[in-house]
Amino acid sequence: MTTIPAHVQALLGSDAVAHVWTANRDGSPQVSVVWVIAQGDEILFGTDSRSEKAKNLANNPRVILSIEDEERNERGYQRHLVIRGSARVEPGPDPELMDRLAMKYTGLRRHPLALRDSPTSVVVRVTIDRLSGVGPWIDDTADRPARDAAAVTT
Repeated sequence: MTTIPAHVQALLGSDAVAHVWTANRDGSPQVSVVWVIAQGDEILFGTDSRSEKAKNLANNPRVILSIEDEERNERGYQRHLVIRGSARVEPGPDPELMDRLAMKYTGLRRHPLALRDSPTSVVVRVTIDRLSGVGPWIDDTADRPARDAAAVTT
């Protein structure tokens, strides 16, 4: 488990959405957009238990989240964060979490896409295994050219 660094907390606290990647039963990728929020050392999002991502996570908890920042680095690369981790799916609904997500992304306390009161909603808790991408979340003590080259390929 990785403690969430301040730079990552800041991006997770913005209104940038995350693309979540899960593995279908045949191994092919499934991707969708989710609203995320950091809580402690985990990243949380809600979904419907009947969604492909929830079904995929029930079979394989490995997950990748990709979040694009609004800034570019000094070399012109779009900053982005890639989080590799494992997910735990908990039964919902969780109205308080869904209200927080709706407020963060829409400015509304309640929003129909938030699954606030849905009896089939679940909460996904992601524990971070590895951070990568382009931005301040990459270890600044690493060799800069090698880091930038590696970051472009992630």
